[in-house]
Amino acid sequence: MNFQIKKLILWPRKTEFKFKEIEFELGVINIITGASRTGKSAIIPIIDYCLASGSCYIPVKTIRSACSWFGVVIQTNNTQILLARREPGMQKSTEDMYIAEGTSVTIPEVPIKNTTSSNVKKQLDELSALSFLDMESDTSNNYYSRPSFRDLMAFCFQPQNIVANANTLFFKADTTEHRTKLINIFPYILGAVTPDILAKRQEINNLSKELKRKERDLQKLKDVAEKWKIEINGWLAAAQEFGLLTVTYKLDELSFEEQIELLSSLVNKKASDSNILNKNIEESSQEIVALRKEENEISLKLSSFKNRYTEMTQLMESIDDYRESLTIQVERLNVSKWLKSLAEGEYICPICGKPDAHPKEQLEKFYISLNRLEEEAGYTSRIPAAFEREYESVKTEIEKLTEQLVAIQKRIKIQSNIRNSSEEEKYTLENIARFLGQVQYASETFETLGTDSQLLAEIDKLNERLKDLRAQVDEHAIRQRINTALRTIEAYAIKLIPVLDSERPNDPIKIDYENLTVIVSGEDGRDDYLWEIGSGSNWLAYHISVTLGFHLFFNKQAHSSVPSFIVYDQPSQVYFPQKLAAKDDEKDLDPKLEDEDQIAVKKIFKTISKALKSSNNGFQIIVLEHADSSIWGEIDKVHEVCEWRGENKKLIPIEWIE
Repeated sequence: MNFQIKKLILWPRKTEFKFKEIEFELGVINIITGASRTGKSAIIPIIDYCLASGSCYIPVKTIRSACSWFGVVIQTNNTQILLARREPGMQKSTEDMYIAEGTSVTIPEVPIKNTTSSNVKKQLDELSALSFLDMESDTSNNYYSRPSFRDLMAFCFQPQNIVANANTLFFKADTTEHRTKLINIFPYILGAVTPDILAKRQEINNLSKELKRKERDLQKLKDVAEKWKIEINGWLAAAQEFGLLTVTYKLDELSFEEQIELLSSLVNKKASDSNILNKNIEESSQEIVALRKEENEISLKLSSFKNRYTEMTQLMESIDDYRESLTIQVERLNVSKWLKSLAEGEYICPICGKPDAHPKEQLEKFYISLNRLEEEAGYTSRIPAAFEREYESVKTEIEKLTEQLVAIQKRIKIQSNIRNSSEEEKYTLENIARFLGQVQYASETFETLGTDSQLLAEIDKLNERLKDLRAQVDEHAIRQRINTALRTIEAYAIKLIPVLDSERPNDPIKIDYENLTVIVSGEDGRDDYLWEIGSGSNWLAYHISVTLGFHLFFNKQAHSSVPSFIVYDQPSQVYFPQKLAAKDDEKDLDPKLEDEDQIAVKKIFKTISKALKSSNNGFQIIVLEHADSSIWGEIDKVHEVCEWRGENKKLIPIEWIE
């Protein structure tokens, strides 16, 4: 995304003074050079704060005490955007912001709040064309939430504490929250996961929920159907007893569909249509007697299997107890092995201390007993497979007999018609009318069960759509695209490493995005993580080459959401002499480089220039440096923004403070 810094603006608290502008050029290396304590390191937190960061990290005292507002002018393709934010005072940050857009924005004398940082975040998200879908659907975990513009700042800033850090490669990746979120959105940033894929993932999630719901509905219908399959014989037998149905064959021999058809034929019957015959009553009574006989037989079988199941369960528990007892005895008799080993040849009794105090035969008896117990323990260590099969078979038979018993009892209840009437009113027209009402309800229920075919069609359709979507959201293909992107970035970085001051310029590197670090492969085949490699100059070399590699990669993409600028704060710090023991007022405010270190620092600017040329000036670089123009003055694509050396040459003019 073409998103570069055009200006940085500071508004003083003292209204008699005019705001201060620091202007940058686009597509080049912008350098702010100067001595220590001139405000160079405040540039990154000022830009970050104006880009709607959650907290204000601009240094307190001098800078925040002197300024009322901070602002940046952003240059996009055809538009400039002024983003200004009020100094937060005693708060960690403030929502108060000012925004203006145009071909060339006019900077106000004093900004007046016209928006909030929350709104600015949303506008920046839209400007970056970021997806508004979460990385993982159906989760409340913020670590898997949608990528935001603020997440992209990881690639735009290399502050002083990061640029040569062995443990942290990206801005703010030293905190768990930012680190975890960055790892999760990395496939999206690399273009391996597109907004279209996120949309398809969301659809997969929604369709999966719908599929589960319909499958539950289908299962409920099946459960109801099974229930009615058990009861339908009872309904038909009762109808036959009331003389509402005449059949010359056994109801049990009919298929379920034929039984439903018979039941449906009763819907239009009236109570007056009944023709109660002694023959039907006799047959019904005989059937009830037969059913009760079958009930008794099944009940007897069920009791037998229950007893068998109880005995087998008790046996299994007894075997476990016996095995545990044997194990204890074996452990106690283990001492016999030790005594037997001592009894070989001449020995001294470990108990009484006398030689040959106990006959070897006694020890041999102990040892034989131990062996016998060990054999028994081994025999009982496992239950025979045949016993386990029988145990499972008994459980299955109990379930089967239970279902049969329930079905028969339901038929007996229906045919005895004890649900809705007492014996004295069983054959009355009123009771027969009630029975027909129940039949009508049952018939309507069966019609409802017929909708399962439509439900099955809907389930099949959902499965087909999910299959098609999952083929499009191919996780293996996504992994391949991630690897391809990382190999491209590594190739860019490998070309830049030899230009820098690195001890291993020719060793291949790998980017481990799941740990947000770099792995360097040696000739001996050993892979070393960044934190395993010594020297600040090496850490700096990998930071510079890898971050430039990322921006070269983003620059080549048809569309990348990452802003096209990067700010390095004092990359040469590893080469300047450290005077840690000196007092603050004794330290050199403008330290000088030795000749050898000058060469190393010059390599940094040559590398940055090389990367910029490779991108065809496709992104902007800002460097905040101690080193002066004697180091980078002859490097291509360099623009000196300002030099803060000498009287009143700092970020904050002295008159703003006094």
